[in-house]
Amino acid sequence: MNIVQVIPSFNVGGGELLAVRLCAEIKKQKPDYTVTLVSLYDPIPTIVYDEALSSGARIVTLGKKKGFDPYTPLRVFKALRAIKPDVIHTHLAGLRYTLLAATLCSNSQKIHTVHNMASHETFGFLKHVHRFAFRYLSWTPIALSREVQDSIRDVHGLKAPIVNNGIGLNSRILNRNRDDIRKELQLPLDHHIIISIGRLCIQKNQALLIDAFYDLSKEDEKFTLLIVGDDTSGGSYKKMLEEKVLALPEAVSRNVHFLGPRKDIPELLAASDIFVLSSDWEGVPLTLLEAMGYGTPAVCTSVGGIPDVIDHGVNGILVPKGDSIGLAKVLNEISVNKSYSSVLALNALEKFKKLYSIEKTAQGYLTIYTSPENRI
Repeated sequence: MNIVQVIPSFNVGGGELLAVRLCAEIKKQKPDYTVTLVSLYDPIPTIVYDEALSSGARIVTLGKKKGFDPYTPLRVFKALRAIKPDVIHTHLAGLRYTLLAATLCSNSQKIHTVHNMASHETFGFLKHVHRFAFRYLSWTPIALSREVQDSIRDVHGLKAPIVNNGIGLNSRILNRNRDDIRKELQLPLDHHIIISIGRLCIQKNQALLIDAFYDLSKEDEKFTLLIVGDDTSGGSYKKMLEEKVLALPEAVSRNVHFLGPRKDIPELLAASDIFVLSSDWEGVPLTLLEAMGYGTPAVCTSVGGIPDVIDHGVNGILVPKGDSIGLAKVLNEISVNKSYSSVLALNALEKFKKLYSIEKTAQGYLTIYTSPENRI
């Protein structure tokens, strides 16, 4: 089988990481399959590109210009005509640029993973483009959770199959002592370390987390906040966050660290006490699954597909969107109650093993690729 995965770029994001890791796992499970990863933009030095290079997939980049580039669909067509894929699988903005070219490849199965709630995946005219592709051009949307599946039904009027997101774990990190990792990362041994991982943007609402951290630190200064990720849309949101932190009392601001994009996410998670997502909307974040796999208790806003992953009070804690006071209260409670924190982590790991490994994710997609009756 000849499979093509199409991503917009090698920027660090959940959709890009899933596509790259899916390529690697398909090659692992089906070494005789041909897998090609197509990026609309040229390579940039990120963890996504590093993983792509070691995935076993052939990499094709198309040199897209920023903004609307009318030549990109033609480049996609030429690439697909040369590859002759059996399956075309798009992610994020890959669909809109692949739509025409893939339609001309009439013998290819056409699949698109909806990485966010369908109401937030595209806006305006592009929402109609996706709906047209799903309804009339034989594209199959794939949902990451029941909530995402419901959003596809509400927006596009279709029932999409569900394939859970998944990740692989580094067993070497799992077997290491937390204090040893903290020493290597130069993190304080006597602090409660809170970590948030994701693009710096309005969707992720790190500003809410900073407000909660300030409330939390009023009671105890032995808290450290690690904010991992970068602002890929110009830097204005990151600047706002940095100014917000600088306005805090020095005793609090000195414990907030912007780490930028990192390649040692497993180590950072293993060194942390609590993982937090303060998002206003989400699909199923890979970072949440990664936290579960590395035994870091998760506290998240109850949005998008997150409630499908977190059973409140069992394997994590859910808080209402926009509630910084409630978030601070929960973070304090978990930090104080170590036994409860351990139970949350153990339950999360059990659910991860059952549902969210990259092996199971690849098997789910391979079933759809090879069984047309499972498709819409």
